[in-house]
Amino acid sequence: MKKRFILSLSFMIVGVIIYILFDIRFMTKSNIVFSIIRNFLPDICWTFSFFFISVNFAYNISKNALLLNSIYVFGIALLFELLQYFNIARGTFDILDIFIYSITIIFACFIEKKIRRNECEKS
Repeated sequence: MKKRFILSLSFMIVGVIIYILFDIRFMTKSNIVFSIIRNFLPDICWTFSFFFISVNFAYNISKNALLLNSIYVFGIALLFELLQYFNIARGTFDILDIFIYSITIIFACFIEKKIRRNECEKS
């Protein structure tokens, strides 16, 4: 449980730092590396953070509940993208963001399974 909290907090802090350091005003449009870092890395960090926060609240979840948690996290991320699409929320709708959320959630599930396996081996 402590590992999940530390992971959540770490990813959130890294996402905020990247978002601040790679401010759009200081980037040139010709630099694709900075653009990728600025546009996608915070999304990855925030998705990981939200995933592990939600798993932390439902610590004793089964395999099916992990799937439901993944769907929940993806649904919230998709909701934010749709709000951006309809200009209800600030930001720019990007289909690549939805792809990034999907890949991040899948990777987070693998990390969660590894954490659980290590916890089972220790007990």
